Amino acid sequence: MQVLGIEGTSHTFGAGVVNDLEIVSNSKSIISPKSGGIHPKEAALHHFEVADLVIRESLEKAALRMSDIDLVAFSQGPGLGPCLRVAATAARSIAISNSKPVVGVNHCLGHIEIGRRLGKVTDPLVLYVSGGNTQIIAHSNGRYRVFGETQDIGIGNMLDKLARFAGIPFPGGPVIEEKAQEGNKLLDLPYSVKGMDTSFSGILTAAMQHLRNGERLEDVCFSVQEYSFSMLVEVLERALVHLGKDEILLTGGVAMNGRLRKMVELMGRETAVKVASTPAEYCMDNGSMIGQAGMMMFNSGIRQSISETSISQNFRVDEVDAPWISSWEPSSEAMVGSESKLERMEYFGRKAIRKLRLPKAYRIPILDRSIRNSRLRNECSVLARLEVIGVRTPQLLDVDVQSFSAITREIEGKTLRDFLIGNEKLQGGIDVLGSVIGKMHANSVSHGDLTTSNLMVADGIYLIDPSMGRIGADPEDMAADLVTLEESMHSAHGRIPGLWEDFLRSYSGAFPEGGIILETFMKIKKRRRYV
Repeated sequence: MQVLGIEGTSHTFGAGVVNDLEIVSNSKSIISPKSGGIHPKEAALHHFEVADLVIRESLEKAALRMSDIDLVAFSQGPGLGPCLRVAATAARSIAISNSKPVVGVNHCLGHIEIGRRLGKVTDPLVLYVSGGNTQIIAHSNGRYRVFGETQDIGIGNMLDKLARFAGIPFPGGPVIEEKAQEGNKLLDLPYSVKGMDTSFSGILTAAMQHLRNGERLEDVCFSVQEYSFSMLVEVLERALVHLGKDEILLTGGVAMNGRLRKMVELMGRETAVKVASTPAEYCMDNGSMIGQAGMMMFNSGIRQSISETSISQNFRVDEVDAPWISSWEPSSEAMVGSESKLERMEYFGRKAIRKLRLPKAYRIPILDRSIRNSRLRNECSVLARLEVIGVRTPQLLDVDVQSFSAITREIEGKTLRDFLIGNEKLQGGIDVLGSVIGKMHANSVSHGDLTTSNLMVADGIYLIDPSMGRIGADPEDMAADLVTLEESMHSAHGRIPGLWEDFLRSYSGAFPEGGIILETFMKIKKRRRYV
């Protein structure tokens, strides 16, 4: 089957031919704006002018005629509306005039599927990083699910805006990578991780201020990469541990960055999972990736009429059926913490757990020590506060700041994650969980990483590892807890009906004044990409 893929979401118009055996051709034309970022109308005009040339070039490289093509696929969204319309019009015109079937492809899906093919991975946890997107994605229950993402701008956009401010022409990412290699001073920037989500606008603002204050561009670039990439790898590792996947795929335009690739590879080595990176030529937007995803869709029985191929600027990957990957079942084996080593011990005759916060090879030492120290101190403070307000946690017995370790009383139970995976009946239902979290939030305390892996079931519900939590939390902090918990339930336990709805009912019952938290929860979801 010969598939012509057409890409046109932003700065690139691309066309590529793929089949079951090989990627036959891959042609593209990228707009280079004279100043500023990508202007939608200018990019669309560029696409209109080069579309015929790029498509013909791709067919010539493949030594094929249009009559040899069996399927036309195009980027349906997300992206810039004027650009999407050019690609869609070209694809529909070719399909109609040559009596060929046509399918609209989610742009993100294209990045994943070309990465899966070329990286030789089957069912990976995906770190998708590009100009407009920063997402952690895993396939579950017939679709790719977004487990965490940026709450504001994509990391690629952040790098490009920093570059423009520094007088670096588009695209700025490669130059920032070069400058970072000459930097050696770690400047203070916000480490913005909330649950499984990230934020880059604060890093951008702080980095620009450092430049105004006279800091070297090389040190600013170095610091921006170390902070932002450490954030990404941290949440990627926590998702890996929670979901139990054994493969990682790095894809998208920013995935070409050598420092990011090295950091992900170091994390993969520590966790003994396979790490695959999409080859550089196919990290950037291209037609071949659209053809690959379109072929997967068509071969799995997905068909579209012309009326179903209208563009969608806000097209999310979790809206797309992806039945070609076998249903994934998370492992019910006990998971090891992503940041800590746990050791059973006796502490003055009591069963206890010693938790040692591990150094991370992917972080530079000065940043690593700072994060481990702050997380340890914060966990101890939040545990003490939760005990005071009557929320069950492992009792804190001892702390050693020098070794980044703490000793807590052992809870003889299992994580809520393993409980739900085993389809065991939680006494009192999920209502128990809603009451516990409602009580915590009613006392203005957040957890910071509220996945089902950080909840224990014993003689009730216990909260563990609140190292990213906050005492005196604001609605944003508490709403971030709910965002993380919802992602966790949908990603790992999506086959259990009504989980989230049952939780919300009991949460509202335990915290009647929590309406502002639920309103903020919805605002956070709307701030996320393409919602």
